[in-house]
Parts: sequence; C-alpha cells; structure tokens
Amino acid sequence: MASSIISFSYLANVLARRHRASITAFLLKEKNSRSWLTDRGLFRLYRSFNADRFVYVHLSSSQMEDRDRLFESLYPMLKTKRDVEDLQADGVWFGDLLYDSYLMACRKPTIDLEDEDFRHALRDALGYHVFWRDYLATGRVKAVILSHCVYYEYAVLLRHAVQRDIPVYQSNASHVYHLSRERLWAYDDFYDYPERFAMLSAEEQERGLWMAEERLQRRFSGEVGVDMHYSTMSAYTRPNGQRIIPESPRIKILIATHCFFDSPHPYGVNLFPDFYEWLVFLGNISERTDYDWYIKTHPDFLPGNKEILGELIRRYPKFTLIPSDSSHLQLIQEGINFALTVYGTIGFEYAALGVPVIHASLCNPQIRYGFNIHPRTVQEYENILLNLHDQKLDIDIRQVLEYYYMAFLHNSDDWLFPDFRRFLQEVGGYYGQMGPESYRAFMESFTPERHKRIFEGLDEFVSSGEYRFHYSGNGELQ
Repeated sequence: MASSIISFSYLANVLARRHRASITAFLLKEKNSRSWLTDRGLFRLYRSFNADRFVYVHLSSSQMEDRDRLFESLYPMLKTKRDVEDLQADGVWFGDLLYDSYLMACRKPTIDLEDEDFRHALRDALGYHVFWRDYLATGRVKAVILSHCVYYEYAVLLRHAVQRDIPVYQSNASHVYHLSRERLWAYDDFYDYPERFAMLSAEEQERGLWMAEERLQRRFSGEVGVDMHYSTMSAYTRPNGQRIIPESPRIKILIATHCFFDSPHPYGVNLFPDFYEWLVFLGNISERTDYDWYIKTHPDFLPGNKEILGELIRRYPKFTLIPSDSSHLQLIQEGINFALTVYGTIGFEYAALGVPVIHASLCNPQIRYGFNIHPRTVQEYENILLNLHDQKLDIDIRQVLEYYYMAFLHNSDDWLFPDFRRFLQEVGGYYGQMGPESYRAFMESFTPERHKRIFEGLDEFVSSGEYRFHYSGNGELQ
C-alpha cells in the first residue's frame, strides 16, 4: 500500500537514527525473474528513504529440513480447530495467524484439517517461523515495522521479535502502534478508553460527548462514511414503508454476520474459533428456542459468502435471511429485541438506539463498557441465549457516547497527511490510497515545517514506549 510506505519512510528513519542502524526491507518470497523486475522498482522506492538492501524469505536446505521435521511432529497433534488456534512452535504462538491466513487465502469458512490446502498453509507458516527464528537469532535487528498483525506472512516475524523484546511497530497513513508481548495486535487500544477518558478535563469530556452525539445523529440520519473511511453506503437509511419482519409475539433476534474469510482474530481469541462455527452454534440454539431468528449480511461481503450462508440457512430453517440493504432503523422499529455479533460495530450502534447486543468475544471493542452483554464462556453464552426472557440491560447512553468519542474522535488520523479524509477523497476513496496517487498527494501537501513535526512526533512516541501514537494534529502526544 503506497500510503503505508510513506509512513514506513518516516518511522524507519526515526528508528534508524535512534538505534544507529541501517534500514533493511524484506520481501515475502524469494527472488525470481518476474518478481525481480518488480522488486527493482520497489528497491528504488525504498532506497529513496535510505533502505540499503532487501531480505528475501528464502529457506536454506537445512531450514527446509527443519520446517519439514516440525510439520511431521505438529500436524498429527491437530485434532480440533482449537488445536490449530493454539498452535505453537519452539514456544512461539502462531496458530491464530495460520487460521486467518488459511481462511483468507483459500476462501474457506472454517478449518478442514484434512484439506491439502491446509497442510500446505501449515508447512508454509512453519517456513516463515524457521526463517525468522534464525534471522533474529543473529541479534542484529533493533526494531521491526509491519503493515499487518493477523496473517502469518507478516505476523510470524512480529511474534518472534516480541519474544526477543525487539520493538515492533505497525504503521500506516492513519495509525502507528507499538507492539509487544503484552499487546500483540494493533487497534485494541479500546482496553484503555475508560482510563484515558478519565484523564481528560471536564470541559473536554463534555465537548467529546457532544461531538459523539452529533456524529451518531448524522450516522443514523443515513449519511455515508461518518467516521468510517471505508464505507460506501449507509445501513441506517429511512424505513421504506414495506414491512421486513412479520409481526409475532416471539422474541426477535438479529444476527449481524461477518465475512467468513476475513480474519476472525484481529483482536485475539473469541468464544468460537471462526464465524462459521459461531453460526453453527447459533443454528443449533435456534432449534431449541421459540424465537424469530433473522440474519443480515454486510453489503460488502467477499464473493463466496452468499453460498456458504445459504447452506447454513437450509440446514437451520429457523434462520431467515433479510436483504443486506435493510435499514437497521426499520428493523428496530419493527421489533428486533436483541442483536448478536462477535465483535462488530453494531455493538455501539444498537446500544445507542436502545437495543441490547450480545457479543461472542471478550476481545470486542466495547468490552470495557456495560452497554452490551459480554458472556465470558460458551456455556454462559448458551445460557443467556436460552433465557432471553430473563435478560435485562440498562443501557447508559453516556457510556455509548464516551466509547464513540474515544474510538472515532479523540485521536486524529492526520499525523501523516494534513487532512486524511480529504486525502482519501483525492485518491478515489479508501482503496485508492494503495496506488501511486498517494505519492503525488503527499508531495503536494509536503512542507518542511510539517516534515519536521512528523519526525519530532514519531521520535517522542518511540521514546515514550506508548502503545499508540496519540496524535493531536500538532505534532504532540496526547
């Protein structure tokens, strides 16, 4: 991603200066004739910000033998999906990374231990494990910069580095995170929201709550992209007058599904190893209850999700699929009593509208607040679902507003570009930042003064050891 490379250029030079080190870039595959032509262009780009060489992930013959020995010892031990999730090699945990990489690369909804693609993914992940284990053992690496924390191609390096107490950073055009043994994932600063909010002045707290309320009103009015740069359509359009949910005296449940292939573990381990297993569990619960069960998909699902969901709905006839463009406002108006998600944004959205949401993860972004229901085990989750008539939740709207302010408004996205939202508009939207137009946009906004502020802000962040670069827009840590 082009915009991420710009962020790498700043952070890499801050770290190189601090550690008196050189900058080395790494590629995920060994050099071959086709990739070499491409990588030579990348080399010129990286050399422009002082990177002096590339490292290719390439195994020696002895490393390949080591990888194969590990495969032969570990694969027979994998009996369940939880075994995959918990998998370690040489004391380094990478099972969650393998899980997410397999689902995305193979477009599978869940793990199939007998699948040849899974065996290939395991062997490949072990190759990365062996390579980075040996590379970091030299003791020459002082810091690591990554673009992702959830796929083994990148994050096996992360897991090895933090085991050796090497500082690791995930960096892109809107965020910078410092990762460690205690904090393996980016974007889980939600664990700190209550404490950080309490540190604000009373005036800023009230201003933040007012801002959050105003933004939520805009979101619920149907405005597209309110604090969601990637959004292309609103899920909160006005009711269309044609009823979606039939009237009935039964409890009505909305299941807000996730993309089956898209990283179940971005924040950690959930109550279920993947979204498919979660829906199978809910399907079995549906057969034991007298509720009305409705499923709403995300409108931006990857291809293949629809067919998998169709198979589940045929298996569990109490599930009813409603149109993906159905307005949440209309669904609530028509009587949805509870919403279910693993860790989705519906957690705060439905809470703001007075509807209880039950999560299937203790790693969900709303976990530090009491406006959702957070079962701690599968058994507790089952008991809650079987006894929804007994569930009472007093939703504190002030907590919802506090969460929203801390999640979307308190920290600026403008650390690299003077106006990140405007930058995205200039390059054609969220995915446009991956292309070369990002370089042009950056150079057009470049000034020596801003260049200096970015360096100084990052240097202070690295020195602080903080988890997140809390950028206020003026080069200062908040």
